[in-house]
Amino acid sequence: MGHYDDVINAFEGAPGVTLFIHKSPDGDALGSALALYMALEAMEKEVNLYCWDDVPYFYRFLPKWEKVVRVRKQEDVLFHAVAVGVDSSDLGRLPFLEGRPPGLVVNIDHHTTNTHWGDINLVEPQASATGEIMLRLLEKWRVPLTVEMATCLYTAIFTDTGGYRFANTTALSLLYGSRLVEMGVSPYYVASNVYESYTVGRMRLLGLALNTLQMACDGKVAWLVVTQAMMRETGTGPEDTEEFVNFPKSIKGVEVAILFRETDTGVKVSFRSKGGVDVAGVASRLGGGGHRAAAGCDLSWTISEAVERVVSLLEETLTCLPFSTGS
Repeated sequence: MGHYDDVINAFEGAPGVTLFIHKSPDGDALGSALALYMALEAMEKEVNLYCWDDVPYFYRFLPKWEKVVRVRKQEDVLFHAVAVGVDSSDLGRLPFLEGRPPGLVVNIDHHTTNTHWGDINLVEPQASATGEIMLRLLEKWRVPLTVEMATCLYTAIFTDTGGYRFANTTALSLLYGSRLVEMGVSPYYVASNVYESYTVGRMRLLGLALNTLQMACDGKVAWLVVTQAMMRETGTGPEDTEEFVNFPKSIKGVEVAILFRETDTGVKVSFRSKGGVDVAGVASRLGGGGHRAAAGCDLSWTISEAVERVVSLLEETLTCLPFSTGS
């Protein structure tokens, strides 16, 4: 178990707290951080919330989302006595904490590859989402949960379990979802905003991406490619590629799915596994991390180099593994 009491004592002893959400924010990072933001406000703390990137449009239904300030310069960050990084396995995705700011640094996360980069590390790899840890933290702190906070926490757990369909879904994550619904959360409201509010451009981008589908390792590996030219053509951004990796994963017989997305500095690679392959181990060999069934990394290569070298690495990995997932 993590150090809940240490985190609570740090919050209670500080007049202000600075929260950080990782680059390319997802539902778990946003939901967890926003729930904590509201809890700190309720406890009459000064609180600031920062992210390197904008909040994706399909998460802008979350209460207080507009409190997330996009920053790219250290001098634009107001550091309080306590700084908290949420849902990040390492500091590579939290640029403003890499320089170890003055004050206490708190790490709240659930990734198996977490490097324990904080002064206080509330890290529970068995949790399906950071939202689960945040719910336990707020309950231990005896913060009264509002419907707005519950909506953020439900979204965190719901999205990181893929709508309760991924392998990390547990009895506890389902129980927490039920409890949050009892508090007033609308599952339909969350699901429709997350999965049914996309733009036409995103649909056109998906079509282009699906046309790049390739497979290897006797059909056990499948991948898609998204280039910057494709995003310019469809008027879309990086956030529009969220969930794309799950399309090749849905193919029968595929054990590992990959999305290669071209960036300004190289390629962002997202891995998904049906459980037979530890993609966190693969990602860590490439400087990334994550979970056994969901991981990623950033590479300073071209798309063609990334595809060739990553697929080659997976071919080496898969030759050593028996498969019995029934996919």
